[in-house]
Amino acid sequence: MKIAIVGCGWLGLPLGLSLQKSGHSIVATRRSETGCSQLNSLGFTAVQFELGATLSQKKFTPIFSSDLLILNIPVGRKTLSSETFSINMHDLLKQAAKSSIKQVIFISTTSVYGEQNAVVTEKSPTHPSSESGQINLLVEQKVQRYFASQASILRLSGLVGEDRHPVNYLAAKTELAAPNKIVNLVHQYDVIQSIESVIKNKVWGHTLVICSTEHPTRHEYYTWAAEQLSLIPPSFIEQQAPTNGKLIDGRDSLSLLGINLKYPSPYDMLSR
Repeated sequence: MKIAIVGCGWLGLPLGLSLQKSGHSIVATRRSETGCSQLNSLGFTAVQFELGATLSQKKFTPIFSSDLLILNIPVGRKTLSSETFSINMHDLLKQAAKSSIKQVIFISTTSVYGEQNAVVTEKSPTHPSSESGQINLLVEQKVQRYFASQASILRLSGLVGEDRHPVNYLAAKTELAAPNKIVNLVHQYDVIQSIESVIKNKVWGHTLVICSTEHPTRHEYYTWAAEQLSLIPPSFIEQQAPTNGKLIDGRDSLSLLGINLKYPSPYDMLSR
């Protein structure tokens, strides 16, 4: 299969390498010439692309002649307003719908559920409170509009990887809120195996939730994680109300995909 990964960065690059290893032909985009040179050196067909570009340009033909489009562009680029991001993603999907692209995978986020104090599943109502959540939900709707049963949406909880862990940003900080709030994380490896399962098993027409199955509190987990890495633990303000926030339950998605998480607990995700 010819697969186009629009946004071949921290998640897209190892995803592309894994799909390439499985025999797929990879078209991958980066915004810079340097980034494209790296992609070419890995055997990808690299396309220099930035959201908002004129899509009829001939240089974008490799993207729109692909079989599958994986949209992996996060909301919040400093150069784009949220409204512009939404419009440009809509234009990209319209162009994809007119092309030879047959399926779409959109990498979304569990922030579309907002700040619910409840167990959240694939079937839970969406109540995005953040700008990121609102824009991702709008893009989800466009994906479903243009590709319907030939698209799958992956709502990811907080992403963790070998070189990326939230404790590095929280260490030594003081008076952090919500010590009893539940931690919802997912490892990069498990996201990649989820995407590969969608492709291999033709899991189209679904909205999936990808998250670890264990959920410690912010206080206990980030205190432990900081100690493991010899960092200064963060300190939290005392929480008056016993609000735990949302607990992301993606077990039905994992069952549908037929996979077992390599990192089912946030305690498994820390690189020492």
